[in-house]
Amino acid sequence: MLTFNIYKRVMTVLAELKRDTKGLNEYVAVASLLALVAGIAVLAIPQARTTISNLWNNTLNAMSTMFQSVASGQ
Repeated sequence: MLTFNIYKRVMTVLAELKRDTKGLNEYVAVASLLALVAGIAVLAIPQARTTISNLWNNTLNAMSTMFQSVASGQ
């Protein structure tokens, strides 16, 4: 039952985000800008590759932990 409630909430948020095209466009623009800056930094500064890779890994690990916590009801 808890898993269904979480699924329902996630689907509701995604549906609202889909309707909010301006907000969705802003998220895509920010993500694109971050990717562009990271790509330029990696090309311009060889040491930046490790730093950026570590930042992405830390972000993905934090998101994974957060989603696992939500899924387990914590």
